[in-house]
Amino acid sequence: MTDIIDPKFKENVYSTVCYGCGFGCGVFMRELETKAVQTGTSCGASILNIDYRKASPVNQGKLCRFGVNLANNYCPAVSSVRGSPVSTEDAVAKVAEALKGAKPSEIALLSVGGTTNEEHLALMKIGEKLGVPVSTGMTGLFKEIGKLHAYTGRGTTYEDVESAKKIYLFVDPYVSYPLLIRRLVHAKEKGAEIVSFGLKELAIATQNVAVEPNTSLYDVKEFAPDADTVIISDLTPYTYAKRLAELVEIAGGKSDFLFMRPFMNATGAGYLSKHTKQQSFDDIVSKMETGDLKVLVCLDSDLIDICFNDNIKETFKNLEHAIVISSRDTVACGAADIVVATEPIYKKKGSVMNVEGRLIPITAAAGDMPLTGFNALSSVLEALGGSALDFDTVHAEVVEMLGATEDEYKITVPEKKSAPEIQKVSGKLPDLKATFSSFSEPDSFVSASDTEGANAVKHLYLTNPFLWNGVLDNDNYIEISRCQVKETALLKGFTADVTCACGEVTKTTRFKVSQMADGYVLSMRKQPFARAPITDVKIAKTPTKPADSESKECDVPQ
Repeated sequence: MTDIIDPKFKENVYSTVCYGCGFGCGVFMRELETKAVQTGTSCGASILNIDYRKASPVNQGKLCRFGVNLANNYCPAVSSVRGSPVSTEDAVAKVAEALKGAKPSEIALLSVGGTTNEEHLALMKIGEKLGVPVSTGMTGLFKEIGKLHAYTGRGTTYEDVESAKKIYLFVDPYVSYPLLIRRLVHAKEKGAEIVSFGLKELAIATQNVAVEPNTSLYDVKEFAPDADTVIISDLTPYTYAKRLAELVEIAGGKSDFLFMRPFMNATGAGYLSKHTKQQSFDDIVSKMETGDLKVLVCLDSDLIDICFNDNIKETFKNLEHAIVISSRDTVACGAADIVVATEPIYKKKGSVMNVEGRLIPITAAAGDMPLTGFNALSSVLEALGGSALDFDTVHAEVVEMLGATEDEYKITVPEKKSAPEIQKVSGKLPDLKATFSSFSEPDSFVSASDTEGANAVKHLYLTNPFLWNGVLDNDNYIEISRCQVKETALLKGFTADVTCACGEVTKTTRFKVSQMADGYVLSMRKQPFARAPITDVKIAKTPTKPADSESKECDVPQ
């Protein structure tokens, strides 16, 4: 006999923050549960939709295409041990057991800012008990630029951008941070001069200055920042350190900076961990490759998704314990031997800090939530001999450490006079060719003269939220200049073949013609033919092939 299920829904509404990037857009998540789901008589999933939070001071109800599709991007993780589903309690017990069986030098803790400040601090307390710092992925970059990193934190608001007289752009907001465009439009309407420095011409700019990645800003006469200038750049684990140092050396102390970040709470996590001796991505991956790292714990941080190393998924097998504590099902969850599934981000209680330095609360309008993630971390700490964590106490500690106000409509900006004296370090930093080993043309590279119709170019990643979060989209194409299209004899409606420097991997892909510098190929996706943020590739028109030869083409794994 079939049970008759009450068709009525129970609606839960959560006030949260979009996890796509560090912009901090407020949004409501509306969760509809059937009676069957509520009573546990059905394994059917809840229906999730977004609602625009117009009272949010950050985005005023507006969302980019990532935010609009936010409900479709939530796929819950499942607690498991070596692929077999287990209870959260059992998974937590296995995590504690793994940590107890390793030396501090054999453990790495990673949290790049994909969860709340409170969970990040809880992981830091586990690290303190183990004698292991929590790494945020930015350490390598900050080590290179030294004390100049003090200028890359909070300091400029979106309102400051709108009222600026001059804006220098070192990021493509159309690709990386779409909500920034609204602020730039308002600034332009007020008469702001917007100068874009880079490979692409931006429609929002009043002036576009072609600057290649390896060009020194000291040689760019158009780069003349003053007290009326706001400089907007990105700050990711792969930001070019020499360019970042030059920005601060030339403009620090007189201009304002707004450094955009790729992870929801990268600013908060960075400030909470700023006085700790962290490991960089390279440090962690190198230790994984040599077998010196036994246990890796990733807190809402998909290292496989973030890392450009194309062997990183295979490298996970070198670990004795790959542990992922996650609110979503990610690629790293599939490679981990222990997964601790937490509540989705929109159900979490706590706070995040956006790039402005605005502390934004995540509150559950539906009532008290179970704090699955926070309590799981507390249980691990207890199993290691520490004291159980109280959420309210940890939250108060977060607010104090960040020096922030709990009102999301107010921003606490540190005094500029506290920044250290600017020291010139850019001259001592390696240039781009030395930074990215595959940038230089290897002996095995097939040049344009060696292959009919092929051109040697440099491939550059346009890092953006769609890249970091592994979201399937229709943006898997390359961008190329009109002149380059003509030289390569590419045809509209057809595809191009892009081959890596070593000549071993070729991918057939769509292309888009853009107003950009010649000699470069841009993409918004990690590609199999590129193993670093900037790499040498060759591009040619896809030849007409018989159907049985299509298997020779290497498609990008998503």
